[in-house]
Amino acid sequence: MPDNINEKNVNKQIAFLVIGLAIIGLFFILPIPKGLSKAGMYTLGVMITTVFWWLTETLPIPVTGMMVPVLLHLTGILTIDKVIASSFGDSLVAFLIGVLALSVAFSKSGLGKRLTYLLLSFSGTKVNKVIGIYFWVSFVISMFITDVAVVAMMLPVTLGLLESVQSKPGSSNLGRGLMMAIMFGSTLGGICTPSGVASNVSTMAFLTKNAKISVTFLQWTAIATPIFVVVGFIAWWLILKIFPPEVKELPYGKDIINKELEKMGKWSTEEISTLIIFLCAVVLWLTGQWNNLPIALVSLALLGALSLPKYGVIKKWGDLEKNLEWGGLLLVVGGFSLGVAASQSGLASFVAAKALQPMAVLPLWLQPFATTLLVALDSLGFSSFTAAASVNVPFFIAYATQNGFPVLTLALAAGFASSTHFILVTESPSFVLPYAYGYFSFKDLFKIGVILTLVSAVAIAVGLILAGMPAGIPLK
Repeated sequence: MPDNINEKNVNKQIAFLVIGLAIIGLFFILPIPKGLSKAGMYTLGVMITTVFWWLTETLPIPVTGMMVPVLLHLTGILTIDKVIASSFGDSLVAFLIGVLALSVAFSKSGLGKRLTYLLLSFSGTKVNKVIGIYFWVSFVISMFITDVAVVAMMLPVTLGLLESVQSKPGSSNLGRGLMMAIMFGSTLGGICTPSGVASNVSTMAFLTKNAKISVTFLQWTAIATPIFVVVGFIAWWLILKIFPPEVKELPYGKDIINKELEKMGKWSTEEISTLIIFLCAVVLWLTGQWNNLPIALVSLALLGALSLPKYGVIKKWGDLEKNLEWGGLLLVVGGFSLGVAASQSGLASFVAAKALQPMAVLPLWLQPFATTLLVALDSLGFSSFTAAASVNVPFFIAYATQNGFPVLTLALAAGFASSTHFILVTESPSFVLPYAYGYFSFKDLFKIGVILTLVSAVAIAVGLILAGMPAGIPLK
């Protein structure tokens, strides 16, 4: 029976592969709408095929991302040299490599585990406070290493606590609350800085390439952090309100956490060096506009420092090669390629003029909210925040440019919203990991996720308005 199921899946994937190629072929013979170039028409076919393969997981998601340059070259939209120059050659790819290497170092050195236990040692026994501590620990750590890495780091700690109090998967609100705390905390915290989630890197790259607007690490952090701290407090409240824990207090104190810390022993050289390198990188990223060091340069220096003889946690290339999240990196590269093709072929301008034009009648103060809500809704089918940003951000940059709206504001709204759709488990690997343990269902996430998605849309819109529509066109 398993062989039959496997064969059916293979046949289905082959069918999806053929359908995707047929979609591209169809766009070669369909009449081209007035105002759209031939290259734009072909780009639309490649984009629809890419999204279709991402949704159906015809190929592994990162592999589909890497097929984009191939399809763009074969269809004559952009040569492979141009695609590689504008995607692999982007400085933000180097930045992402450094961030991913930092995630590896946190895990390999044991620093991530130790910091998590130290922070959790402040939680006490009140369950509401414990859920809050788990949420905010995930939030803060995720500001500087990827959200998936944070969830993976927090899961063993969370499972250990749930098992110690005998919380049963599927029936325990304490289990639902803690799993959602680490899931929402890591996702919302990740949006606060460019290093938190790859979709932020994509958004910054499109702003640089398509709008010639450069956003520093500090500027992004200053705009995003207040917004998502507010959303974080609301998310914490919603978790407790919708899934009230069955116990008010844990049956033990800080004993378990303290025992785990004792087991870890004294700080190792690798933990200390990783912490020092991490803090130096954060300071240099945040002060980039004064020290004039590009964030990509700091990230590559970070990679070198983590590999220093004796002190570095990365002893040989294999340490990095085996543990680095190459899939996320390749997906970003594929996303860059799509965005560049959409912009250069005229597709982004065409979509902005035709599909998004009805939205232009809304008053300026409603534009960030409309953008955020639309992106959150059309991103429901994506299984990656980066893919959602890659498809949406170029269109909204073109839309804002054509209509004289603040480009940075609507690009940020689209970029933020790419990571704030919480309705389906399948929307991010950082949702799938906690879900796999059975403590919450699709229905549970939908119940709280719809509310949190709407809350995020409002908070993003209000936050960007209070920031003064940060492209130089303040609201009146």
